[in-house]
Amino acid sequence: MRYSKYIIEDNQIVFEFYEFRFSSLRKNNILTIDRINEVDFNTFPCSMEIDNRELIFFNHDDDARIKEFTEKHSIKKSKKEDAWALICNEFLDTEFEKTEIESHKKALRQLGFAPLELQEISKKVKWTLFGTLEWNYLGHWDVLAMKQNRSFFYRWYGRDYYWWTMAIALKGKN
Repeated sequence: MRYSKYIIEDNQIVFEFYEFRFSSLRKNNILTIDRINEVDFNTFPCSMEIDNRELIFFNHDDDARIKEFTEKHSIKKSKKEDAWALICNEFLDTEFEKTEIESHKKALRQLGFAPLELQEISKKVKWTLFGTLEWNYLGHWDVLAMKQNRSFFYRWYGRDYYWWTMAIALKGKN
């Protein structure tokens, strides 16, 4: 997979390449301060909500530079729960205690996910995440990266999928 390439300037981040095909950064590659709603260092890699509708991800080893940029510009830090991490827990190569599973389900309910909706989401991402040997964390970036790189037809039919994942990531946001 080809990773994003960007330059962090004084008051903006310019993307020379953004790894996810259907992102708005592919059309408007300059991320100005006014487009940024918040930064989230709880996702892996770290992410920003932009334009009140999309999460964008930075490269895995760039937390320090992003933190410096966001602190300089007093960009709000996200306090929201990582919905995709909670949803993807069932695909980790890890066994959770029943109390942890219930805690994850409760957190998802608090975000506004109904049990039937979660079953549908799980069904839709099951084959995308099938065979992962990750035991620690799977999240939104992983879902997008695996779908884009494992599905031959994604380049033609992936736009709806991409924005569907964004709606899930932002669900329950205050």
